[in-house]
Amino acid sequence: MEETLRRWLDTYTRGDLDAAMSHYTEDVVFEDPIFGERVEGRDGLREAFATFFFTGVTRLAFLRFRGGPTGGAVEWEWTAEWGDGRTFLGFDVSNRRFVVRGVSVLALRDGKISRQTDYWDARGALQQIGAL
Repeated sequence: MEETLRRWLDTYTRGDLDAAMSHYTEDVVFEDPIFGERVEGRDGLREAFATFFFTGVTRLAFLRFRGGPTGGAVEWEWTAEWGDGRTFLGFDVSNRRFVVRGVSVLALRDGKISRQTDYWDARGALQQIGAL
């Protein structure tokens, strides 16, 4: 399971949206309480992620997994390197960078992600971009 999850996170770093979506069930539910985001279904997830995570700014590094074949938690490190004219949580992040840690709590079905809830260090990100 750990190797599968490493490959899944690597799809973000490579910017490979199709490969990322292959790791999710058709009826996946994704939530990010910090963004106030909830998306249902793989098509909705594809649309949401294409305009944010898969725009060339995100790298996710696998740290560890605790769980088993039906779910668990993946700890990761998120590096975002923003280009010109970008905003993040309403703040101008043009040409800024941050590195924060987070965790994805996953439910797994048949080796694919059926539910994902992400928690990450928003305060650390805001401090690094100069918003706090």
